[in-house]
Amino acid sequence: MTRAVRGFTLVEVLVATALLSLVVLGLLTAMRSFAQSEERIDARIRVDDDLRVSDRFLRTVLSSVSPRQREAAAGAPKAIDFAGSEREMRWIGVMPARHGAGGLYRFHLFSRPAGAELPAAVVLEFHPYVPGFEAPLEPAALQSRTMVAGAGEARFRYQDDGEAGEAWLADWPHADRLPQRVGLTVEGADHPWPEMVVSVVAVTGAAAGRGGVAAGPAVGPR
Repeated sequence: MTRAVRGFTLVEVLVATALLSLVVLGLLTAMRSFAQSEERIDARIRVDDDLRVSDRFLRTVLSSVSPRQREAAAGAPKAIDFAGSEREMRWIGVMPARHGAGGLYRFHLFSRPAGAELPAAVVLEFHPYVPGFEAPLEPAALQSRTMVAGAGEARFRYQDDGEAGEAWLADWPHADRLPQRVGLTVEGADHPWPEMVVSVVAVTGAAAGRGGVAAGPAVGPR
């Protein structure tokens, strides 16, 4: 007596194949989702790192300002080489040695509007300080760095406890002295930028007396 061997029917094979296809499709979708999530997390970490570096660097260069006097005719009122408005800020300060040669530099921080080739951003231009020259001697000496990418606009404000109390000013009106604090707000950035308030310290001593390379500023009280 022979025993009949029962196999799978065509319908059962098709059903099993369809279920296996669904399982494989689900696994592929999950793996692709995990990969995309990992890429987004890595991109966010890079952005956060860039923001932290920019924030730390700006706080350093904004906090050490050299109140050097502008050249003026005899009898003219005293004026220092500092200009601050709601839209931009220009000053002479100390470049941290770890970011370059160190010493005194001219800085210009402003909002760059979006153009045909460049996106909107908050940009810092700088070049080594040379007494008597506001522009770099060589165009190649002018450097720029994007501090906040995709930013709509930077707004500055200034505070001087001595005269205006604790009120913040949109434009710095005093040509003979530095503000005590500078605030920076970035609007319309692709990623949140925390509001920055920096206490300004006048750089004194040898580093403030000359341009060129210096090991570091001698910082004294206001």
